[in-house]
Amino acid sequence: MKTILAVDDSPANLTLVRETLKDLYKVNVVTSGEQALKFLEKKTPDLVLLDVCMPGMDGIETMKRMNALPNAGWKVIFLTALTDAYLGDQAKQLNASGYIIKPFAPDELISSIKAAIGV
Repeated sequence: MKTILAVDDSPANLTLVRETLKDLYKVNVVTSGEQALKFLEKKTPDLVLLDVCMPGMDGIETMKRMNALPNAGWKVIFLTALTDAYLGDQAKQLNASGYIIKPFAPDELISSIKAAIGV
């Protein structure tokens, strides 16, 4: 079973992600960019769902630091409430697989993940 790391400061969003994906993927959750980096130093998920707007280290900075880790190479999909073109440009520059606008439909989340890594 493929593994996903979900990074979001909202427990409600993490619960939604976990419940949506639990039958398809092994889902790990953390609530900050700092926790994500610690997780990624030890484990390599197939995909990271990364919230853009988080207190402290935001998703963009987290991904920049993720890309500098020795085991970098996982796929990343940003989760965001932002709808401006800036995020699309940032996602491309950081080699993200894309982004999903919150609130998202469960089917949209699953189809985006399948497009990035398969079942």
